[in-house]
Amino acid sequence: MKKRHTILKFILLTCILVVFAGCGGSKETVNFEPDPFPEPEPVTEELDLNSEPDPPKEEEMTPKQPTVLRTINFEFDRFSLTATSKAVLAENARQLLENPEISVRIEGHCDERGTVEYNLALGERRAIVTRDYLINYGISPNRITVLSYGKERPLDPRHSPDAWDNNRRAEFLKTIQ
Repeated sequence: MKKRHTILKFILLTCILVVFAGCGGSKETVNFEPDPFPEPEPVTEELDLNSEPDPPKEEEMTPKQPTVLRTINFEFDRFSLTATSKAVLAENARQLLENPEISVRIEGHCDERGTVEYNLALGERRAIVTRDYLINYGISPNRITVLSYGKERPLDPRHSPDAWDNNRRAEFLKTIQ
C-alpha cells in the first residue's frame, strides 16, 4: 500500500513539474477560443438515409476492466501458499486467462532477516511455487518468468514485524507479448 502511495505521489509531482515547465518560455499569446462558425466538413461518402445503424458490438457496450494482478504474501521462512494466497492467485489466473496478450514476471521477495544467499533462494522458491500454481490453473508456462530479489528490494524499509510481513511476498510485473 505504501509503495502505491509513493508511486502516486511521484506521478503527481511529475505532472505538476511538467505543467510548470510548459508555462515558461515564450510570451506569445495563443487564443484557445473555438471558432464560432467553423467550416463544415465536406461529405466524401454517400449516406443511405433508409438504412438503420448497426447495433453496438458487445465489447463496445461493456468496457474491459483493467487487469490488476495482486501481490501475495508468505509466512516467515516458508514458501508454501496459504488459503488467502491461493484465492488471490485464482483471481490473478482468471484475469490472465481473459487477457492472453499479457505475460508476467513473478518476483520473489523476503524480509531482511537471513543471509543474502538464503533469501535469494527462498525468494526464488516463492516465485516458482507461485508460477506453478498459475500453470496448474491453465496459464501457459511461456507467459511466466520468475526472478528472485531476496531481501534486496523491501516494500517496507522499517525493521519491524509489520514490515517483515509486507516484505515476504511474490509480486507480478505485467508484460505484453
